[in-house]
Amino acid sequence: MHHVMARGIEKSIIFKNDNDRAQFVFRIERCVVETGVSIYAWALMPNHIHLLIRTKDIPLSKFMQKLLTGHANYFNKQHDRVGHLFQNRYKSILVQTENYLLKLVRYIHINPVEAGIVSNYRMLKMYPWTGHPGLIHPGYYPWQETTQVLNRFSGNKTDKTKQYGKFIEESEEIAYQDGRLNKGTFLLGANGLLSLDESEEEEIGGYSQYRVLGDEEFARKIYEKVSHSRKGQLRDRRIEHDSVIRILEYAANKWRIPRTAITSGGRTRTVSKARELVCYMLINIMGMSLVDSGRILNLSCQGVRAAADRFLPDYEFDIEIDNILFKE
Repeated sequence: MHHVMARGIEKSIIFKNDNDRAQFVFRIERCVVETGVSIYAWALMPNHIHLLIRTKDIPLSKFMQKLLTGHANYFNKQHDRVGHLFQNRYKSILVQTENYLLKLVRYIHINPVEAGIVSNYRMLKMYPWTGHPGLIHPGYYPWQETTQVLNRFSGNKTDKTKQYGKFIEESEEIAYQDGRLNKGTFLLGANGLLSLDESEEEEIGGYSQYRVLGDEEFARKIYEKVSHSRKGQLRDRRIEHDSVIRILEYAANKWRIPRTAITSGGRTRTVSKARELVCYMLINIMGMSLVDSGRILNLSCQGVRAAADRFLPDYEFDIEIDNILFKE
């Protein structure tokens, strides 16, 4: 399960009116149908959104791309606007469901009250831009997953709904500003786990931003699942994707060819030289497997290995490596 937050670029407004919000809710429904994800909680705020999501076969990134790109295109056209609407990267925290499901459902759904958009918790059940009405009145949003949340309470369906409503209305007694819920309890990095609290976060900007919300046992299991032998590095798919794009762009600019020429199997001398550099970087610098590198470049494993072996790095190239992978 993931707690996902996406914000407007430079804190800009992403919903100007209820029509914008209604269009976004319709878009969530369509994306849920297309990708098969489950949405347990959600809230639309003026300049950001919260989603509590469980994915199935389709990666979270595919769902978010469909959702955010679709809304940005709609919003820009509707309001005669150009440019990016959302920050480049949404924040995603992998959540230990048994410990944090209800805490996050409450945290996300009471956002409008805490922000002063809704006057009190009892009025929240009539506010349509969170998943709260969908749990008070199951079926209100047919695409919203309600069973898993309501089953945390006892009794028949009516009893569970009443207990859930009481759980939310008693939130005034709960500390809202629990930094763990939107920041996580652990960061995962090359050297293992880093326990996270608000006082530390400003000092660890260079650490991996793969976040986990759960206890240490859960975090260690996740670490074991996503870590690998690449020079002790933790595999972060988003960072890895950005690095691959930077390598391709560097090679394309160096040989003055389109980036797509490198990945489309072209055989000119210039393209081959650019591809040799890319193969060398993917295999020897990033530590990617021959299989993954071959998928990117449309080459066989043998082709990737041979191309990487043909590349001869020089002193100037060694200096450029950091600029390629870590430029601002």
